[in-house]
Amino acid sequence: MEYPTINYIRNNGIRPVKKRGQNFLIDKNIAEKVVSHGYILPNETVIEIGPGLGALTYFLTQTNTRIFSFEIDNILFKILNNSLINESNAQVINKDILGIDFNDYADQNGNTVLIGSIPYSITTPILLKFLENCSIFKRAVFIVQKEVAERLCAEPGSRDYGIFSVYCRTYLKPSIVQIIPSQCFFPKPKIDSATIELVPIKGKNWSSDNEKLFRKVVRASFSNRRKTLSNSLKIFLQNKKIDQTLFSARSKEFGIDLSRRAETLSVNEFYKLTEITRDMLNK
Repeated sequence: MEYPTINYIRNNGIRPVKKRGQNFLIDKNIAEKVVSHGYILPNETVIEIGPGLGALTYFLTQTNTRIFSFEIDNILFKILNNSLINESNAQVINKDILGIDFNDYADQNGNTVLIGSIPYSITTPILLKFLENCSIFKRAVFIVQKEVAERLCAEPGSRDYGIFSVYCRTYLKPSIVQIIPSQCFFPKPKIDSATIELVPIKGKNWSSDNEKLFRKVVRASFSNRRKTLSNSLKIFLQNKKIDQTLFSARSKEFGIDLSRRAETLSVNEFYKLTEITRDMLNK
């Protein structure tokens, strides 16, 4: 397989599709580093999202793993499929990654790595899909816009801290491992990107009733970002038929003043609000 440099792209008359967010990684050193952060061992499984022309696939094939690369673009699928004709451990699949069941491809022993350069338009659904299934993965390594990576890794009290920051800190260990300058892509995007590593926290069950209630509390808390928790949670508590005055009093007992804003709360404090909500629902 030939690494897809900018000359490769031009010589093959490949035209990136803007509406699909196609900015091809052309820096070979960066691509190698991204794959290295997957800490992929021989005989493991890799699910690759949107391989494009194969910048990451080029190095993935050298890891002696089983690779499933999902490419929705018919033209890119054909090009990459032809490039990988001599790579027995890689399979390119012409399907939308959002429409597949990860369990159909993942290793049943948890030795699967999810990797890919993610277009901005599908970052949220991809992240949600990973979170819902993160127990079957060893880790995920994504290339995303730098500002997205900063939001996912944001700490309580910071301007970037939001719903997905809470989710990432609850179910994953997120970290930004490298910043990727815009000139490493073709065509050159307007902003820099970043490689983010997401390692699932063992023992977390996304689908349990308590976790579902926890996420409802988080979403309600951030529903009016500039307002206090008291105002943001008002409709949520009304719908649950929970007395807001009593809820506020119980929150103070747990050390949470509802005059604060959602972006100041830690994951543990959101769990405390969830516990209060659950107890008052059961009365």
